[in-house]
Amino acid sequence: MINNLKFLVCPVCKFELRNTTSKELKCLKCNNKYEIKNEIPILLPPNLEQFKILEAQYHDHEAHHYGEINMINSYYVTFYHQKYLNIINSLNEKSVVLEVGSGDGNDANHITNSELTVIQSDISFQMVRLAKKNKKANSKIIYVVSDAETIPCQDNSIDAIMIVGALHHLPSPINFFKEARRALSPGGLLIIGFEPNSWPYFVFYPFIRFVKKIIRLDRYIKSIHSGVSIGDSETEGFSYSDFKLLLNESNLKLVKIQRIWFLFGFIHTILSIINSKLPSDKKIKIPTFLQKIIIYIDELILSIPIIKNFCWHWTLVAKKNN
Repeated sequence: MINNLKFLVCPVCKFELRNTTSKELKCLKCNNKYEIKNEIPILLPPNLEQFKILEAQYHDHEAHHYGEINMINSYYVTFYHQKYLNIINSLNEKSVVLEVGSGDGNDANHITNSELTVIQSDISFQMVRLAKKNKKANSKIIYVVSDAETIPCQDNSIDAIMIVGALHHLPSPINFFKEARRALSPGGLLIIGFEPNSWPYFVFYPFIRFVKKIIRLDRYIKSIHSGVSIGDSETEGFSYSDFKLLLNESNLKLVKIQRIWFLFGFIHTILSIINSKLPSDKKIKIPTFLQKIIIYIDELILSIPIIKNFCWHWTLVAKKNN
């Protein structure tokens, strides 16, 4: 049986759910039924799009490599993650936080406010299962498999929604923005972390693909991972104008925006390519002191007008007006 059902609703009609058995939930309005696996409700709408099915399958396959692929424990990644986690940790007691695309649960494990209720959601069952297994945080956590564009929460019920490095995996980001606004309580926060800028997709990544093809790297050294997801392969990133448009169309107000990485964008991309070909004990790591120096240089570069818009990632905070 699933506890804390008061925080979850049918993703289709947003009506309340009831346990029919220990392996199934049923919507009391539309009668849709949802499977429970390993005490994790699978709240995905019927007839899920093929794009989303492929995303789920890719992340199911790569679940145990997620942190390794994204180097999430490196200092230069955690430094910026901590900035938006500080916002979450400063929320009022009894606040409810929804993390969309929560991956293996790394961010939730750094939530130190034990009075929060955190709903960790991902379209990949294996990711949610791994997050549950890896739980270290003191906060109350609810695990659910769900689609970011059909959030299984009531209107005006969530105090903060966090999505990190997952927005560009969605076929329709505007649908997520509108769903986030619906689910957020008045004054609630939407935190979008580590979303890629658009310029590398038109300049740097085509150059990298050209170089890889010329030197035929993939012919000689096979990656230990299964390529990239459909979201990563089809995205073109986001410009500042893209975010302004998404916020305007969903009637959310921008609170602040942070530009992340300049030199580290190039470094991280190249390291990702090299390390994907190496066993775990051979992976290249940058000394922490050097990471701190590069962060300092990046912060200086990204304070320069015009050049600052060539950051590699964005983190932004938006608010639902009262």
